[in-house]
Amino acid sequence: MSVFFWSVRGAHGCAFRAMLRPLSLIRALCAGAIRPHVPESTFRLSPLLASLALVLGCGAAHAAQAPLALQRGVNVQEWLNLASPAQADDLRRSPYLKEIKASGFDFIRLSVDPGALLESEGRGLNEAAARLEEAVRLAVASGLKVVLALKSADRDTRVPAETPQVPVVSASSDRSRMVVVTLAAMLARVDTDGTALEFTSEPDESRCDGASVDAWEASVAGLVRAAHHTAPDVTLILSGACGGSAKGLIQLDPAAFGDGRLLYGFHFYEPVDFTHQGLGPAKDVKGAPWPADAVAKPLALVFSKLLISRDETLSLADQDKRIKSVRHYLDGYLAGAWEESRLKARFSEVRIWAERHQLPPNRLFLASFGVMPANQDRGGALDADRFRWLSAVRREAEDLGAAWTYSELPGRDIFDDKHRRPDPAALRALGLAPSALN
Repeated sequence: MSVFFWSVRGAHGCAFRAMLRPLSLIRALCAGAIRPHVPESTFRLSPLLASLALVLGCGAAHAAQAPLALQRGVNVQEWLNLASPAQADDLRRSPYLKEIKASGFDFIRLSVDPGALLESEGRGLNEAAARLEEAVRLAVASGLKVVLALKSADRDTRVPAETPQVPVVSASSDRSRMVVVTLAAMLARVDTDGTALEFTSEPDESRCDGASVDAWEASVAGLVRAAHHTAPDVTLILSGACGGSAKGLIQLDPAAFGDGRLLYGFHFYEPVDFTHQGLGPAKDVKGAPWPADAVAKPLALVFSKLLISRDETLSLADQDKRIKSVRHYLDGYLAGAWEESRLKARFSEVRIWAERHQLPPNRLFLASFGVMPANQDRGGALDADRFRWLSAVRREAEDLGAAWTYSELPGRDIFDDKHRRPDPAALRALGLAPSALN
């Protein structure tokens, strides 16, 4: 039988040469006790030895370290989106962590506006990180895992207009690197099995052409290397360009980021004409259905007309213009023929990409999904349609094997100060039990 000469490391760290038969060789490789007596760059296991190694469980020993295990999460978007993270009193304001845990979620995705962080340096940055650490520890102590997501907040009363909107990922920004490294080190102090850092949340880079994708990938890879050099055990969550969409994700090459503790995330709000009705230019739209069904158009027009008529500042001519705009919007949405099969096809693209790059399901992360809900004073989706869409997306994520994060729109937290209860329809759509809070 063939024998091989290998350098073996003994119990006291001393290396010596030894002859090993193939079976012993594989077992020693699995245990990490030996290395080949040749340069590492020239060493490759033969196909036969590699196959035997997998049978004996060696593959796991040489695979990338598993990332933070996540399942069901919810965005907490208001707690830390402040002009200055160093404001300790505001940071200690609890976002109902116990209630979130009782609802069936196992983690929160904690949004932090990076503008003030990127303006800070030295002592100021360390103080801000210390306040964030205080908040993260509070959440972890409640039994929840924490994804710390750097995401620019809407410029509203919570974040003053003068706070800069600066993208975290920048190919030439030493300050971006400093922020990411500082926060990764902070999370490593807290708990690497209870926290993760997402620094590419819904990036400003919305272009999807080859040059933009290559530049984005290089920028992200540089930050991954810097963060993992300082905190190798911290799970990092990254996404592609194209606004962090599934389309952006599947253009990434995971080989660019190494085999550290990484999750590959994407945001899902398709079709946007459904999920974002009631927002921005579509603020007058109420009741656009899911799935897209022309039969429901008259009812959506009725709801939208009633909403527009509530604005007493509008003349009849202006109301007619806005109703015409809503009708055009609904025609465009319905022409897209969005139904569950198209939704499944989009998730299938992510599955095919992951399989092509041999990424296991536990490395996929649906970072955010949600629908704008309608109420008496604003546009948005009706509860029945919202329920169907949320349920469909959640099932697709779970079939993919990905963890998911539910997001309340527009930028609100799932629990409010008045009711201290989440939306029961949303919980049911997410496969959770509202009765747990009764």
